[in-house]
Amino acid sequence: MKNNEFKELVDQNLSGLVWDERKRQRVLHALNEEEKPVKKFSTTFILIAAIVCLSVTALAAGLIFSPKYDAARIANQAMEDQYGITPDLLSLFWRDVKENEDGTTTVVYSTTKDVGPVSRIGEYTVMVDGPKATVNWSNEGKDTSGGLAAEAYGPEQLHTISYDYGNAMQQLMELGIIPTPDYSPNPRLADGQIDDEEWTEEDQAEWEQSLAEVEEDEKQRLAEIAEAESRGKITVEQAADVGKEAIIQEYTLTKEQADKLEYQPDMIYASYEGDEPLIDLCFCLWQKEGATFSGDNFTEKDGQYWVTVNLKTGVIEDIVYDAGLAGNG
Repeated sequence: MKNNEFKELVDQNLSGLVWDERKRQRVLHALNEEEKPVKKFSTTFILIAAIVCLSVTALAAGLIFSPKYDAARIANQAMEDQYGITPDLLSLFWRDVKENEDGTTTVVYSTTKDVGPVSRIGEYTVMVDGPKATVNWSNEGKDTSGGLAAEAYGPEQLHTISYDYGNAMQQLMELGIIPTPDYSPNPRLADGQIDDEEWTEEDQAEWEQSLAEVEEDEKQRLAEIAEAESRGKITVEQAADVGKEAIIQEYTLTKEQADKLEYQPDMIYASYEGDEPLIDLCFCLWQKEGATFSGDNFTEKDGQYWVTVNLKTGVIEDIVYDAGLAGNG
């Protein structure tokens, strides 16, 4: 085979390259079959091996992750391995990533009172050093038995809060663990209905002011996105393509799940890290027809995926998954 013929064949094979776990397993199977004793390697085998190597290189070059996200990924896995806190339960936490001068990274997972009793949920600190991670929980050693009455909340309680938020909050109030909210009802409401009082000019003015503020916020959001895009080297749409591929790869979505992963252009925002223009992109996945933010309708990997892409370098700075449970919707 001539060199130019080989080049054309490789170009044809790589032009529509989509690499996933199924294809990887098929290639490994093919390689294992070829490892059986033979007198010489076939031309087909050599060509397949060359294309595989080029394919993996092309894939790696297409998606570049920041060191901070690499550390966050390791920390997420350590949380699951050591404490059983799966990605859906991680949605209850805020994740803060700090790179240290010695080359290590500190990842802290904390929560707020809206989720539940902060002291019982506690805080997790993960020290990432290269591929290794050490997790420390502020409630280490405390008793996690007894449901929501437990001294400390492990994955069992976090699952209850996530998947049955309303009932969980009611139980926590009845147990005296969290205070009962002091609601101040609108005097114009009676039994959940607006009373007979007519809509006043004051009401109209307040409504128009609120509407004007929303419109102004939207104009500012779009202006900030345009400004960030003008300072970058890739467009927001190109960043969205990169972000979607990153989600599919990082969360090993099937083709069916990937097809249902929807880009949300009305929920994107621009930000900066120093002089670097970043774009925060949102994608939603709902696998059941008419599914919403609810434990009853939840299918594994449903929810929102937020991806931060550097518009100047194309680097994926961060990915955050929000299962949309615990009343987040």
